[in-house]
Amino acid sequence: MTRLLFGFALGLSLNTLFAGQGTSSENAQEYSFSQGGAVRLQLSSGDYTIRAASGDRLVVRWQAEAPEFQSDMKKIRVQTDISGQVATIRTGGPTKHARITIDVPARSDLHLRVRAGDVRISGIEGNKDIHMTAGDLKIDMAPTSYSYVHASVTIGDLRASPLGISKDGIRNSFDWNGTGKYTLDASLFAGDLTLARIPSINRSYRQSP
Repeated sequence: MTRLLFGFALGLSLNTLFAGQGTSSENAQEYSFSQGGAVRLQLSSGDYTIRAASGDRLVVRWQAEAPEFQSDMKKIRVQTDISGQVATIRTGGPTKHARITIDVPARSDLHLRVRAGDVRISGIEGNKDIHMTAGDLKIDMAPTSYSYVHASVTIGDLRASPLGISKDGIRNSFDWNGTGKYTLDASLFAGDLTLARIPSINRSYRQSP
């Protein structure tokens, strides 16, 4: 029995170690995570803002979009797994009625998959692989940061004002080559996809806590 208890305790310790050092509070989770890693987001439908954190950390916060949905916030599931320089964040539950903010280190590669909703990505310097089924997707970008950009919308509008590109209608896409070091691949089946200029307050790739 002693050996079994020891093995169980050791297993819990190892799981905690591989998951990273994290803290949780009501409607929020926070983990230490260094710059230069990869963040993989597997998100259920909802309203998301992904932005640069102030420092080396991952923070997920969520709040109800209206008072009548406040009780649903306790049913939302957020799972964060960290292994070395790769962090995976998954959401589930009644996220359609929540506004969710995910702060990641400013220099991070992003891999995002979400079925539907509104997604805004701001202040993140790194490679981006972003795919949505339906909704509105807005990504702030600086053309000088990228070597290659691909964007496509099957049904909807495609806007990339920093690159001087604007397309309406059906089956819109473009490929663009630059002198930077990152790549951006963004696709949306139905909705509006916007690549926007970085606001002046975000040019340092930092956000307030």
